[in-house]
Amino acid sequence: MSEEITKFRLQDVAEIIVGSVLLAFPIAVTEEVWVISEKLPLGRTLLISLVSIGFIAWFGYYMFYKNELSAHKGEFILRIVTVYVITLIVAALILFAIDQFPLLTEPRVAIKRMIIVALPASFSATVVDSLHSSVNNR
Repeated sequence: MSEEITKFRLQDVAEIIVGSVLLAFPIAVTEEVWVISEKLPLGRTLLISLVSIGFIAWFGYYMFYKNELSAHKGEFILRIVTVYVITLIVAALILFAIDQFPLLTEPRVAIKRMIIVALPASFSATVVDSLHSSVNNR
């Protein structure tokens, strides 16, 4: 695997943003997400967050660092954190834009909505981020 593929660049950030929006928007505008975020216990919401982070780590390891993790641990962790944080921000911005992010009045509900929307959005962000890797390996 080349240094080009494992290196984390500004282009990767743009890919993560686009990938996040792909699934964050259609999920964020569903009433089911709004309702479940009010009823779902915080522990279950944190489990959803861990599943998102776990998927990002697993997929990122497989796509970028499988044979070179020891030489790129810092970039691997940076990629995981960046994907998840950007996905959370994208989810929050979309929820805010559609007036479904009550951070000041109901912060617990707002955070749970953001995490629920971020689950599928982090998947699409990770997949889109990996596309340049697939193309460069051909």
